[in-house]
Amino acid sequence: MNYRLYAIRYGINHSRTACENYAPTPGFEYPDTDQSLHCFCWLAVSGQHTVLVDVGADEPTARGRGVSYERNPADSLRALGIDPESVHDVVLTHLHWDHAGNMAAFPNATFHLRRAELAYATGPSMQHRFLRRPYDVDKVSEVISLLYQGRVRLREGSYEVGPGIEVHPAAGHTPGCQAVRVPTARGHMVLASDARHYLDNRVGGERDGGAPFSVIVRADDYCDTSETLDRLAASPEHVIPGHDPAVSHRYPSALEGDALIRRLDG
Repeated sequence: MNYRLYAIRYGINHSRTACENYAPTPGFEYPDTDQSLHCFCWLAVSGQHTVLVDVGADEPTARGRGVSYERNPADSLRALGIDPESVHDVVLTHLHWDHAGNMAAFPNATFHLRRAELAYATGPSMQHRFLRRPYDVDKVSEVISLLYQGRVRLREGSYEVGPGIEVHPAAGHTPGCQAVRVPTARGHMVLASDARHYLDNRVGGERDGGAPFSVIVRADDYCDTSETLDRLAASPEHVIPGHDPAVSHRYPSALEGDALIRRLDG
């Protein structure tokens, strides 16, 4: 089974600079490409199944974090003819505010989350301001409320969330980060989310030439994950980075005149 695959942008942080996006790495030269931070979630659709990967952020949260908000992802689904209330499976790649800050927009969804991520976001590491900065306490509390409602599935290892859609551990950026492998007519594509923010965050081995993102909790896991992403995809070019403006430029608009929804599988 192949899926149509979409990148849905909901906002841009225009203030990011290259020095904020890459950890100091010997021999690495900052790229001269656009380093603004594009905020996405992703959607896989077949004739029978719809899987949303991340939910983005709501407008007040995004604007409070310096993101120019463009459109709620739920409204982008409506533009594609999909009722947000019909979405039953959402993969939360991790619990940072920009990926898990809009859950109320999908009232009938079950959220698939790694046990390690919830443990980290509610554990002793959060006593440190630096480590809790990418999390939003109100949104983490919302996840706990959804857990008590039976709407969160806590996962370990690799698993399928729909026929052929595989979710794999992708630790490094956070302990419980996960990436999603989707079969498409173009081949297997991997939604890296924040396991690879930008194309030049590709690391691992001796020939990559990139540098890790500046916010990671385990550098060794991050590098191992980067190699895993490439192995899971049909090619390194089939790995979709989580925040790179290149996604907004390289892939065609899914709807005429709509710059916020890009078709990835063509």
